[in-house]
Amino acid sequence: MPEMATVLTTDAEIDAAIRQARTYEKYDRRALRAAYSERTDRLTLHMDNDVTHVIPRSLLQGLASASPGALNKIELLGSGTGLYWPALDVAHSVSGLLAGVYGSAKWMNRLRQKSRNGQASRKSSVSRFRNGANRLDEKAGNAPLSAIREKHGKVYSQKGSGRTRLTTLHEQTPSPLREQVIEPRRRKA
Repeated sequence: MPEMATVLTTDAEIDAAIRQARTYEKYDRRALRAAYSERTDRLTLHMDNDVTHVIPRSLLQGLASASPGALNKIELLGSGTGLYWPALDVAHSVSGLLAGVYGSAKWMNRLRQKSRNGQASRKSSVSRFRNGANRLDEKAGNAPLSAIREKHGKVYSQKGSGRTRLTTLHEQTPSPLREQVIEPRRRKA
């Protein structure tokens, strides 16, 4: 059986690592409080620089199938540099969360894949209602408001859900809105 190697760290190396950590410590953001909202299904981080970050629970590895009771019990680790859910035995680094790292490399690859698939389906749902000039076509009365809002923003109609069809909205709305939705007025330069 091969002999085990022993790695020794000198006091000087330890002291140098501590000095380096203290140098960069002032740039680390720390969570003062973390809370889960069942209503919005999001984690909210209240930071030491008066900034609040909100993260959907579905992005966080280890929290997807947890009960609200387990999600509400969050401990701050390392003076706010980490979060720990004791009922789930799940921990996340605050600096990682702020950098958009919500789990392991495998987890992040799955999230990226889901994101790519979602973007492709959104693009295709809008493109079905475009004419040859790549503009939303008036003839596409079956275009859902979500497709129109994606292209033109919510300003065109606050009425109706994303599934409401353009023709339905036209039937229920006076003509000035119809003109805005189909052919938005161009601003003069």
